[in-house]
Amino acid sequence: MKNIMDLWLYFYISCIYFLPLIALMRSSNKSSNFLLRRLLFPFEYLIQRRLEKTTNYNRGSIRVVHIFIWFFSIFSLMFATAPLTFFHEPLENHTSLLLFITYYCMLAPFCFWFQPRNLKQ
Repeated sequence: MKNIMDLWLYFYISCIYFLPLIALMRSSNKSSNFLLRRLLFPFEYLIQRRLEKTTNYNRGSIRVVHIFIWFFSIFSLMFATAPLTFFHEPLENHTSLLLFITYYCMLAPFCFWFQPRNLKQ
């Protein structure tokens, strides 16, 4: 059961990190602006790009939505732990993966709260 739950957590990590990273690599936007933040938090960067198009680059509304995303990402941690509690798997067996997911979900939206202006060229 421990191996199956580890696979579930790896799948969860791939959905919030690796799949958005592949989408970013395949996109036509090859600029080097904010490259490190884009590679560390690809899902948040995709959300950022969608918000910029939706709000017509309004920085205030983008920042407010990123603050709400932080609360949603804390809430989404339940999706990672739900199968563990459903199958009565001890959380201590998966501490490292759960801590990685927790800190990643808490840090990613916070990194997009305060950002410099993107100077369009």
